[in-house]
Amino acid sequence: MKNSPLELKEQALKELQKRVEKLNSKSATKKKAEIGDEFIDIKVEKSQTGFKRIKVPGERDIGHGEFFLLLNITALKEDIYIPLSIASGKKATGFIYHIEGTAEGTIYTTNLSARGDGITKITLGTLLYVKIPAGKVADFRMLIEIRGGTSKEYKVVINRINYKLNPSDARYKRLDVEINSKVLKFL
Repeated sequence: MKNSPLELKEQALKELQKRVEKLNSKSATKKKAEIGDEFIDIKVEKSQTGFKRIKVPGERDIGHGEFFLLLNITALKEDIYIPLSIASGKKATGFIYHIEGTAEGTIYTTNLSARGDGITKITLGTLLYVKIPAGKVADFRMLIEIRGGTSKEYKVVINRINYKLNPSDARYKRLDVEINSKVLKFL
């Protein structure tokens, strides 16, 4: 049984719509994965979360959340220097982040480390920098622990990365980003 010309056109239109949707989803995925500027490229390799309920006798339970991010940062054109520090403020630091949630949360601890082939660490004054040679990749591991209310949701958002092309430069290059951890529900 042959399909009518109208049925064939409808079928072709549906097939084109499927292709457009597929291309749009690939484009959105690609845009999300491409973070950086002319000097650095960033890929989020891993985002994990964990939750513990801390029981306090005679008081309300405390939620303790752990957010782990693994970022692969590549120096594209020349060596880059990133301070090995993370903070939720605006002071000179490598990574600036904040917490978003359905209730107030407080930072409990933060931990940042970096490693990679050809990666070195240098100290200038009181700051420790990670030197990433041109063409090399450094793996930055971040563990951020927060305390918050139970039955609430939280996530960590890295919104800026500061780096230098020369550690003796007074000013940082600033890369405004939005790298989100997974959302964690404090049960």
